[in-house]
Amino acid sequence: MKKRLFMGLMCMLLAATAACGAGGSGNDAKKEKPKSNEGKTVVTFSVKYSDAFYEATEKKFEQKYPDIDLQIVPFIQKDEEWGEGDFEKYIKTTNSSILSGKGADIIEMSDLPVSKYVNKKLLVDMNDMLEQDPSLNKSDLNTNILDAMKLNGGLYTIPSAFYVGTFIGDGDILEKTVKVDEKNWDWKQFEDISRKFMQTANLSGDRYALANYPPEQFLQILVQNNNADFIDRENRKAKFDSPLFVQTMQQIQKMYDERIITANAAKQSNQLFGSTYLFSPLDVVQGAFNFYSNPKLLPTPHSEGETEGTTFLVPNQLGIQANSPVKEEAWKFIAFLMSEEAQSLQEREGFSLLKSVNEKLLNETQNQVKNGEYKLSTGAAIPITERHFAELKQLIESANRFAKTDDKVLSIIVEESKSFFSGQKSADEVAKLIQNRATTYLNE
Repeated sequence: MKKRLFMGLMCMLLAATAACGAGGSGNDAKKEKPKSNEGKTVVTFSVKYSDAFYEATEKKFEQKYPDIDLQIVPFIQKDEEWGEGDFEKYIKTTNSSILSGKGADIIEMSDLPVSKYVNKKLLVDMNDMLEQDPSLNKSDLNTNILDAMKLNGGLYTIPSAFYVGTFIGDGDILEKTVKVDEKNWDWKQFEDISRKFMQTANLSGDRYALANYPPEQFLQILVQNNNADFIDRENRKAKFDSPLFVQTMQQIQKMYDERIITANAAKQSNQLFGSTYLFSPLDVVQGAFNFYSNPKLLPTPHSEGETEGTTFLVPNQLGIQANSPVKEEAWKFIAFLMSEEAQSLQEREGFSLLKSVNEKLLNETQNQVKNGEYKLSTGAAIPITERHFAELKQLIESANRFAKTDDKVLSIIVEESKSFFSGQKSADEVAKLIQNRATTYLNE
Protein backbone atom coordinates (compact mmCIF):
# COMPACT_ATOMS: atom_id res chain seq x y z
CA MET A 1 0.00 0.00 0.00
CA LYS A 2 1.50 3.29 -1.07
CA LYS A 3 1.94 6.11 1.37
CA ARG A 4 0.36 9.32 0.25
CA LEU A 5 0.49 13.01 1.14
CA PHE A 6 -2.66 14.54 2.63
CA MET A 7 -3.76 17.56 0.59
CA GLY A 8 -6.66 18.88 2.64
CA LEU A 9 -9.72 17.44 0.93
CA MET A 10 -11.96 17.74 3.99
CA CYS A 11 -14.19 20.33 2.34
CA MET A 12 -14.76 17.95 -0.55
CA LEU A 13 -15.64 15.13 1.84
CA LEU A 14 -18.02 17.24 3.91
CA ALA A 15 -19.70 18.68 0.83
CA ALA A 16 -20.33 15.26 -0.65
CA THR A 17 -21.46 13.63 2.58
CA ALA A 18 -23.77 16.50 3.54
CA ALA A 19 -25.74 16.01 0.34
CA CYS A 20 -26.56 12.41 1.15
CA GLY A 21 -26.77 12.45 4.93
CA ALA A 22 -28.22 15.78 5.99
CA GLY A 23 -30.47 15.55 8.99
CA GLY A 24 -30.45 12.81 11.58
CA SER A 25 -34.06 11.70 11.98
CA GLY A 26 -33.44 8.33 10.30
CA ASN A 27 -36.84 8.66 8.60
CA ASP A 28 -35.94 7.57 5.07
CA ALA A 29 -39.49 7.99 3.82
CA LYS A 30 -39.25 11.77 4.17
CA LYS A 31 -35.89 12.00 2.42
CA GLU A 32 -35.54 12.60 -1.28
CA LYS A 33 -32.89 10.60 -3.05
CA PRO A 34 -30.11 12.93 -4.21
CA LYS A 35 -29.86 13.31 -7.98
CA SER A 36 -27.02 14.29 -10.28
CA ASN A 37 -27.39 16.91 -13.02
CA GLU A 38 -28.15 14.01 -15.39
CA GLY A 39 -30.96 12.78 -13.16
CA LYS A 40 -29.09 9.75 -11.81
CA THR A 41 -29.41 8.65 -8.18
CA VAL A 42 -26.23 9.70 -6.36
CA VAL A 43 -24.55 7.21 -4.01
CA THR A 44 -21.48 8.44 -2.16
CA PHE A 45 -18.69 6.10 -1.15
CA SER A 46 -16.22 7.34 1.48
CA VAL A 47 -12.68 5.86 1.40
CA LYS A 48 -9.28 6.75 2.84
CA TYR A 49 -8.00 7.06 -0.69
CA SER A 50 -9.13 5.77 -4.04
CA ASP A 51 -7.26 2.91 -5.67
CA ALA A 52 -7.28 0.98 -8.93
CA PHE A 53 -9.77 -1.62 -7.69
CA TYR A 54 -12.33 0.92 -6.53
CA GLU A 55 -12.00 2.83 -9.79
CA ALA A 56 -12.35 -0.32 -11.91
CA THR A 57 -15.36 -1.45 -9.88
CA GLU A 58 -17.01 1.96 -10.13
CA LYS A 59 -16.73 1.87 -13.92
CA LYS A 60 -18.15 -1.66 -14.19
CA PHE A 61 -20.92 -0.93 -11.69
CA GLU A 62 -22.12 2.21 -13.47
CA GLN A 63 -22.16 0.32 -16.76
CA LYS A 64 -24.49 -2.24 -15.19
CA TYR A 65 -26.58 0.39 -13.38
CA PRO A 66 -26.64 3.47 -15.65
CA ASP A 67 -29.26 5.12 -13.43
CA ILE A 68 -26.84 5.29 -10.48
CA ASP A 69 -23.97 7.76 -10.10
CA LEU A 70 -21.46 6.24 -7.67
CA GLN A 71 -19.23 9.00 -6.33
CA ILE A 72 -16.03 7.85 -4.61
CA VAL A 73 -15.05 10.43 -1.99
CA PRO A 74 -11.40 9.93 -0.93
CA PHE A 75 -9.96 11.53 2.17
CA ILE A 76 -6.81 12.10 0.14
CA GLN A 77 -6.22 11.71 -3.57
CA LYS A 78 -4.60 8.71 -5.18
CA ASP A 79 -0.78 8.75 -5.41
CA GLU A 80 -0.50 11.29 -2.60
CA GLU A 81 1.12 10.57 0.75
CA TRP A 82 -0.09 10.85 4.31
CA GLY A 83 1.40 13.76 6.19
CA GLU A 84 2.19 13.70 9.88
CA GLY A 85 -0.99 13.41 11.92
CA ASP A 86 -3.21 12.99 8.86
CA PHE A 87 -4.24 9.44 9.68
CA GLU A 88 -5.47 10.60 13.10
CA LYS A 89 -7.37 13.42 11.37
CA TYR A 90 -8.96 10.90 9.03
CA ILE A 91 -10.12 8.71 11.93
CA LYS A 92 -11.46 11.66 13.94
CA THR A 93 -13.24 13.31 11.02
CA THR A 94 -14.80 10.14 9.63
CA ASN A 95 -15.83 8.97 13.08
CA SER A 96 -17.52 12.31 13.79
CA SER A 97 -19.44 12.26 10.51
CA ILE A 98 -20.73 8.72 11.15
CA LEU A 99 -21.75 9.48 14.74
CA SER A 100 -23.62 12.57 13.57
CA GLY A 101 -25.45 10.64 10.85
CA LYS A 102 -23.93 12.80 8.13
CA GLY A 103 -21.46 10.37 6.63
CA ALA A 104 -21.41 8.95 3.13
CA ASP A 105 -23.91 6.30 2.04
CA ILE A 106 -21.22 3.61 1.83
CA ILE A 107 -18.23 3.81 4.15
CA GLU A 108 -14.96 1.90 4.03
CA MET A 109 -14.30 1.40 7.74
CA SER A 110 -11.31 -0.92 8.18
CA ASP A 111 -9.67 1.43 10.70
CA LEU A 112 -12.87 2.52 12.43
CA PRO A 113 -14.66 1.20 15.57
CA VAL A 114 -17.32 -0.84 13.77
CA SER A 115 -18.76 -2.38 16.95
CA LYS A 116 -19.37 1.09 18.39
CA TYR A 117 -21.45 2.03 15.35
CA VAL A 118 -23.32 -1.27 15.48
CA ASN A 119 -24.24 -0.75 19.13
CA LYS A 120 -25.49 2.75 18.30
CA LYS A 121 -27.51 1.37 15.34
CA LEU A 122 -25.65 3.56 12.85
CA LEU A 123 -25.04 0.80 10.28
CA VAL A 124 -27.41 -1.30 8.18
CA ASP A 125 -27.63 -5.02 8.92
CA MET A 126 -27.07 -6.46 5.44
CA ASN A 127 -27.82 -10.06 6.38
CA ASP A 128 -31.41 -10.05 5.06
CA MET A 129 -30.35 -8.14 1.95
CA LEU A 130 -27.76 -10.83 1.26
CA GLU A 131 -30.20 -13.68 1.82
CA GLN A 132 -32.93 -12.15 -0.35
CA ASP A 133 -30.82 -10.88 -3.25
CA PRO A 134 -31.49 -13.12 -6.29
CA SER A 135 -28.46 -11.76 -8.15
CA LEU A 136 -26.06 -13.56 -5.80
CA ASN A 137 -25.18 -17.25 -5.97
CA LYS A 138 -25.20 -18.02 -2.23
CA SER A 139 -23.76 -21.51 -2.68
CA ASP A 140 -20.66 -20.01 -4.34
CA LEU A 141 -19.95 -17.54 -1.54
CA ASN A 142 -17.30 -18.17 1.10
CA THR A 143 -19.87 -17.73 3.86
CA ASN A 144 -17.24 -18.72 6.44
CA ILE A 145 -15.71 -15.27 5.93
CA LEU A 146 -19.00 -13.39 6.14
CA ASP A 147 -20.17 -15.37 9.17
CA ALA A 148 -16.95 -14.63 11.04
CA MET A 149 -17.41 -10.89 10.43
CA LYS A 150 -20.87 -10.76 11.99
CA LEU A 151 -21.52 -8.75 15.14
CA ASN A 152 -24.50 -9.33 17.42
CA GLY A 153 -25.77 -11.78 14.82
CA GLY A 154 -25.86 -9.13 12.09
CA LEU A 155 -23.73 -8.58 8.99
CA TYR A 156 -22.75 -4.91 9.10
CA THR A 157 -19.59 -4.91 6.97
CA ILE A 158 -18.59 -6.89 3.88
CA PRO A 159 -15.08 -7.05 2.35
CA SER A 160 -14.07 -7.39 -1.27
CA ALA A 161 -11.52 -10.12 -0.52
CA PHE A 162 -9.55 -11.77 2.28
CA TYR A 163 -6.01 -12.86 3.19
CA VAL A 164 -5.41 -16.33 4.62
CA GLY A 165 -3.40 -16.84 7.81
CA THR A 166 -0.92 -19.71 7.95
CA PHE A 167 2.03 -21.15 9.80
CA ILE A 168 4.39 -22.39 7.08
CA GLY A 169 6.45 -25.27 8.43
CA ASP A 170 9.55 -27.15 7.29
CA GLY A 171 7.75 -30.16 5.83
CA ASP A 172 10.78 -32.48 5.84
CA ILE A 173 11.39 -32.01 9.56
CA LEU A 174 7.71 -32.23 10.44
CA GLU A 175 7.36 -35.49 8.49
CA LYS A 176 10.52 -37.12 9.86
CA THR A 177 10.80 -35.93 13.45
CA VAL A 178 7.65 -34.31 14.86
CA LYS A 179 4.05 -34.86 13.77
CA VAL A 180 1.36 -32.20 13.72
CA ASP A 181 -2.25 -33.04 14.47
CA GLU A 182 -3.73 -30.43 12.15
CA LYS A 183 -7.30 -30.82 13.41
CA ASN A 184 -6.15 -29.98 16.93
CA TRP A 185 -3.47 -27.49 15.99
CA ASP A 186 -3.59 -25.16 19.00
CA TRP A 187 -0.96 -23.11 20.82
CA LYS A 188 -0.28 -25.91 23.31
CA GLN A 189 0.51 -28.33 20.50
CA PHE A 190 2.66 -25.67 18.85
CA GLU A 191 4.65 -25.35 22.08
CA ASP A 192 4.96 -29.13 22.56
CA ILE A 193 6.09 -29.76 18.98
CA SER A 194 8.50 -26.83 19.08
CA ARG A 195 10.05 -28.18 22.29
CA LYS A 196 10.47 -31.66 20.76
CA PHE A 197 12.05 -30.10 17.70
CA MET A 198 14.56 -28.23 19.82
CA GLN A 199 15.45 -31.41 21.69
CA THR A 200 15.96 -33.57 18.60
CA ALA A 201 16.96 -31.36 15.69
CA ASN A 202 18.72 -28.33 17.06
CA LEU A 203 22.01 -29.80 18.22
CA SER A 204 24.02 -27.02 16.58
CA GLY A 205 22.03 -24.35 18.42
CA ASP A 206 21.27 -22.29 15.32
CA ARG A 207 17.69 -23.39 14.70
CA TYR A 208 14.52 -22.23 16.38
CA ALA A 209 10.81 -22.82 16.20
CA LEU A 210 10.40 -19.12 15.41
CA ALA A 211 12.93 -16.30 15.15
CA ASN A 212 13.02 -12.54 14.55
CA TYR A 213 10.13 -11.89 16.97
CA PRO A 214 10.61 -9.88 20.17
CA PRO A 215 8.36 -11.43 22.84
CA GLU A 216 6.01 -8.46 22.96
CA GLN A 217 5.51 -8.79 19.18
CA PHE A 218 4.82 -12.51 19.46
CA LEU A 219 2.26 -11.72 22.20
CA GLN A 220 0.68 -9.18 19.85
CA ILE A 221 0.40 -11.79 17.09
CA LEU A 222 -1.12 -14.34 19.44
CA VAL A 223 -3.72 -11.85 20.71
CA GLN A 224 -4.58 -10.73 17.19
CA ASN A 225 -5.02 -14.29 15.95
CA ASN A 226 -7.11 -15.26 18.98
CA ASN A 227 -8.76 -11.95 19.78
CA ALA A 228 -12.04 -13.49 20.97
CA ASP A 229 -10.17 -14.79 24.03
CA PHE A 230 -9.12 -11.31 25.09
CA ILE A 231 -11.60 -8.84 23.57
CA ASP A 232 -15.38 -8.93 23.43
CA ARG A 233 -15.82 -7.34 19.98
CA GLU A 234 -19.57 -7.03 20.23
CA ASN A 235 -19.57 -5.19 23.55
CA ARG A 236 -16.14 -3.54 23.19
CA LYS A 237 -14.84 -4.95 26.47
CA ALA A 238 -11.30 -6.02 27.27
CA LYS A 239 -10.45 -9.26 29.06
CA PHE A 240 -6.73 -8.81 29.68
CA ASP A 241 -6.98 -9.18 33.46
CA SER A 242 -8.04 -12.81 32.97
CA PRO A 243 -5.94 -15.79 34.16
CA LEU A 244 -5.66 -16.86 30.50
CA PHE A 245 -3.84 -13.68 29.47
CA VAL A 246 -1.49 -13.84 32.48
CA GLN A 247 -0.75 -17.49 31.72
CA THR A 248 -0.19 -16.65 28.04
CA MET A 249 2.48 -14.08 28.90
CA GLN A 250 4.20 -16.51 31.26
CA GLN A 251 4.19 -19.30 28.69
CA ILE A 252 5.68 -17.01 26.06
CA GLN A 253 8.42 -15.94 28.45
CA LYS A 254 9.19 -19.61 29.16
CA MET A 255 9.57 -20.37 25.43
CA TYR A 256 11.98 -17.46 25.06
CA ASP A 257 13.95 -18.53 28.13
CA GLU A 258 14.30 -22.00 26.62
CA ARG A 259 15.26 -20.42 23.26
CA ILE A 260 12.39 -22.14 21.48
CA ILE A 261 11.54 -18.71 20.12
CA THR A 262 14.08 -15.93 19.79
CA ALA A 263 14.12 -12.24 19.03
CA ASN A 264 17.48 -12.75 17.31
CA ALA A 265 17.73 -12.58 13.54
CA ALA A 266 17.79 -15.94 11.77
CA LYS A 267 17.26 -17.15 8.24
CA GLN A 268 13.78 -18.42 7.48
CA SER A 269 15.33 -21.79 6.61
CA ASN A 270 16.67 -21.96 10.18
CA GLN A 271 13.15 -21.79 11.61
CA LEU A 272 10.75 -24.67 11.96
CA PHE A 273 7.84 -22.31 11.30
CA GLY A 274 7.08 -18.97 9.73
CA SER A 275 3.92 -17.01 10.48
CA THR A 276 2.36 -15.04 7.63
CA TYR A 277 -0.75 -14.15 5.63
CA LEU A 278 -1.14 -15.34 2.05
CA PHE A 279 -2.48 -12.87 -0.52
CA SER A 280 -2.45 -15.28 -3.47
CA PRO A 281 -1.17 -18.75 -4.50
CA LEU A 282 2.03 -17.06 -5.68
CA ASP A 283 2.92 -16.37 -2.05
CA VAL A 284 3.34 -20.12 -1.73
CA VAL A 285 4.91 -20.71 -5.13
CA GLN A 286 7.39 -17.83 -5.05
CA GLY A 287 7.64 -17.34 -1.29
CA ALA A 288 7.40 -20.51 0.78
CA PHE A 289 9.50 -22.59 -1.61
CA ASN A 290 12.36 -20.11 -1.42
CA PHE A 291 12.53 -20.79 2.33
CA TYR A 292 11.80 -24.53 2.53
CA SER A 293 12.37 -27.23 -0.06
CA ASN A 294 9.14 -28.85 1.10
CA PRO A 295 6.94 -26.32 2.89
CA LYS A 296 3.89 -27.49 4.80
CA LEU A 297 0.93 -25.10 5.06
CA LEU A 298 -0.66 -25.27 8.49
CA PRO A 299 -3.51 -23.24 9.96
CA THR A 300 -2.72 -20.51 12.44
CA PRO A 301 -2.84 -22.22 15.88
CA HIS A 302 -6.09 -21.68 17.74
CA SER A 303 -6.81 -21.54 21.44
CA GLU A 304 -7.13 -24.80 23.33
CA GLY A 305 -10.65 -26.19 23.07
CA GLU A 306 -11.64 -24.13 20.03
CA THR A 307 -12.70 -25.65 16.72
CA GLU A 308 -10.28 -26.12 13.85
CA GLY A 309 -9.77 -23.48 11.18
CA THR A 310 -7.43 -20.64 10.43
CA THR A 311 -7.37 -16.86 10.66
CA PHE A 312 -7.99 -14.29 7.97
CA LEU A 313 -7.65 -10.55 7.42
CA VAL A 314 -9.47 -8.32 4.95
CA PRO A 315 -8.22 -5.37 2.84
CA ASN A 316 -11.42 -3.40 3.47
CA GLN A 317 -14.78 -3.43 5.25
CA LEU A 318 -17.71 -1.75 3.53
CA GLY A 319 -20.83 -0.76 5.43
CA ILE A 320 -24.00 1.21 4.66
CA GLN A 321 -24.92 4.14 6.86
CA ALA A 322 -28.28 3.61 8.57
CA ASN A 323 -29.23 7.23 7.86
CA SER A 324 -28.67 6.92 4.11
CA PRO A 325 -31.67 7.69 1.87
CA VAL A 326 -30.28 5.38 -0.84
CA LYS A 327 -29.80 2.10 1.04
CA GLU A 328 -31.22 0.08 -1.84
CA GLU A 329 -28.78 1.55 -4.35
CA ALA A 330 -25.90 1.29 -1.87
CA TRP A 331 -26.65 -2.41 -1.41
CA LYS A 332 -26.60 -2.91 -5.18
CA PHE A 333 -22.98 -1.75 -5.18
CA ILE A 334 -21.94 -4.02 -2.31
CA ALA A 335 -23.76 -6.94 -3.92
CA PHE A 336 -21.94 -6.13 -7.16
CA LEU A 337 -18.63 -6.40 -5.29
CA MET A 338 -19.53 -10.03 -4.60
CA SER A 339 -20.41 -10.79 -8.22
CA GLU A 340 -18.17 -12.83 -10.49
CA GLU A 341 -17.59 -9.76 -12.66
CA ALA A 342 -16.15 -7.70 -9.80
CA GLN A 343 -14.40 -10.61 -8.05
CA SER A 344 -12.59 -11.47 -11.30
CA LEU A 345 -11.09 -7.99 -11.74
CA GLN A 346 -7.29 -8.09 -11.87
CA GLU A 347 -7.12 -5.03 -9.64
CA ARG A 348 -8.71 -6.90 -6.72
CA GLU A 349 -6.14 -7.98 -4.13
CA GLY A 350 -6.44 -11.17 -2.06
CA PHE A 351 -8.51 -14.33 -2.25
CA SER A 352 -12.02 -14.09 -3.62
CA LEU A 353 -15.30 -14.25 -1.75
CA LEU A 354 -16.39 -16.66 -4.51
CA LYS A 355 -15.27 -20.30 -4.37
CA SER A 356 -15.36 -20.56 -8.17
CA VAL A 357 -12.96 -17.63 -8.64
CA ASN A 358 -10.50 -19.12 -6.14
CA GLU A 359 -10.76 -22.53 -7.80
CA LYS A 360 -9.97 -20.97 -11.16
CA LEU A 361 -7.02 -19.07 -9.70
CA LEU A 362 -5.58 -22.20 -8.10
CA ASN A 363 -5.94 -24.18 -11.33
CA GLU A 364 -4.33 -21.41 -13.40
CA THR A 365 -1.40 -21.12 -10.99
CA GLN A 366 -0.93 -24.88 -10.92
CA ASN A 367 -0.79 -25.01 -14.73
CA GLN A 368 1.61 -22.06 -14.89
CA VAL A 369 3.99 -23.82 -12.49
CA LYS A 370 3.80 -27.03 -14.52
CA ASN A 371 4.60 -25.05 -17.67
CA GLY A 372 7.69 -23.58 -16.02
CA GLU A 373 6.42 -19.98 -15.90
CA TYR A 374 7.68 -19.64 -12.30
CA LYS A 375 11.10 -20.59 -10.96
CA LEU A 376 12.89 -20.49 -7.64
CA SER A 377 15.24 -17.58 -7.02
CA THR A 378 18.06 -19.99 -7.96
CA GLY A 379 16.45 -20.59 -11.36
CA ALA A 380 15.50 -24.16 -10.50
CA ALA A 381 12.04 -25.60 -11.04
CA ILE A 382 9.61 -25.31 -8.13
CA PRO A 383 9.01 -28.78 -6.60
CA ILE A 384 5.40 -28.06 -5.76
CA THR A 385 2.98 -30.99 -5.61
CA GLU A 386 -0.75 -31.64 -5.51
CA ARG A 387 -0.43 -31.82 -1.73
CA HIS A 388 0.67 -28.19 -1.46
CA PHE A 389 -2.27 -26.96 -3.53
CA ALA A 390 -4.61 -29.16 -1.47
CA GLU A 391 -3.24 -27.61 1.72
CA LEU A 392 -3.75 -24.11 0.35
CA LYS A 393 -7.29 -24.94 -0.72
CA GLN A 394 -8.03 -26.30 2.73
CA LEU A 395 -6.74 -23.10 4.34
CA ILE A 396 -8.97 -20.97 2.12
CA GLU A 397 -12.02 -23.06 2.91
CA SER A 398 -11.32 -23.21 6.67
CA ALA A 399 -10.66 -19.49 7.28
CA ASN A 400 -13.10 -18.74 10.09
CA ARG A 401 -11.37 -16.48 12.63
CA PHE A 402 -11.33 -12.78 11.80
CA ALA A 403 -7.97 -11.59 13.14
CA LYS A 404 -9.02 -7.97 13.39
CA THR A 405 -7.93 -6.24 16.56
CA ASP A 406 -7.91 -2.49 17.07
CA ASP A 407 -4.43 -1.15 16.29
CA LYS A 408 -4.51 1.06 19.38
CA VAL A 409 -5.19 -1.96 21.62
CA LEU A 410 -2.34 -3.86 19.96
CA SER A 411 0.03 -0.94 20.55
CA ILE A 412 -0.99 -0.86 24.24
CA ILE A 413 -0.16 -4.57 24.52
CA VAL A 414 3.28 -4.05 23.01
CA GLU A 415 4.09 -0.97 25.09
CA GLU A 416 3.06 -2.42 28.45
CA SER A 417 4.20 -6.03 28.02
CA LYS A 418 7.81 -4.97 27.46
CA SER A 419 8.13 -4.33 31.21
CA PHE A 420 7.14 -7.95 31.94
CA PHE A 421 9.42 -9.53 29.37
CA SER A 422 12.32 -7.39 30.60
CA GLY A 423 11.68 -8.52 34.19
CA GLN A 424 10.65 -5.12 35.53
CA LYS A 425 7.03 -6.02 36.41
CA SER A 426 5.04 -9.15 37.12
CA ALA A 427 2.57 -10.64 34.65
CA ASP A 428 -0.33 -9.71 36.94
CA GLU A 429 0.79 -6.08 37.15
CA VAL A 430 1.17 -5.79 33.39
CA ALA A 431 -2.17 -7.48 32.73
CA LYS A 432 -3.93 -4.93 34.96
CA LEU A 433 -2.18 -2.02 33.22
CA ILE A 434 -3.17 -3.32 29.79
CA GLN A 435 -6.73 -3.95 30.98
CA ASN A 436 -7.08 -0.41 32.38
CA ARG A 437 -5.65 1.31 29.32
CA ALA A 438 -7.59 -0.84 26.86
CA THR A 439 -10.83 -0.34 28.78
CA THR A 440 -10.38 3.42 28.85
CA TYR A 441 -9.74 3.48 25.11
CA LEU A 442 -12.64 1.15 24.22
CA ASN A 443 -15.05 3.26 26.29
CA GLU A 444 -14.11 6.51 24.59
